[in-house]
Amino acid sequence: MPITFNVISRRSPLAPNEPPKFYADIVGNGQTTFDDLAKYASTVSTVSKADILAVLESTFSKIADDVADGKIVYVGEYFTLQAGGSSEGKETAEEVNASCITSLKTIFRPGKLIKQAMKLAEIRKKD
Repeated sequence: MPITFNVISRRSPLAPNEPPKFYADIVGNGQTTFDDLAKYASTVSTVSKADILAVLESTFSKIADDVADGKIVYVGEYFTLQAGGSSEGKETAEEVNASCITSLKTIFRPGKLIKQAMKLAEIRKKD
């Protein structure tokens, strides 16, 4: 199934008086759930769906805990996750402390296998 996009118009915030330009906006097309992953894995292996769900649950729970502990988590050649964030600027280094952090986020970096899949992905305008 291809990656689909809609066409949207946007005005530039730097030039609000200029006419809008048109852009491709990638849209989601369905979803894959944890259960779907387990069902698929059980059809291509000798492991049961229940066993796969248990392994996935424990693996992703460990990944979440490790990212929250500040570790960089490498998931093979699939992806890397780590914590990132933003903070307020201060005049001196001594003024910087944990309360200066204004937001935390998860940084996702695709690995070799996901990058290769994206290079081969088909793209189509949504009907």
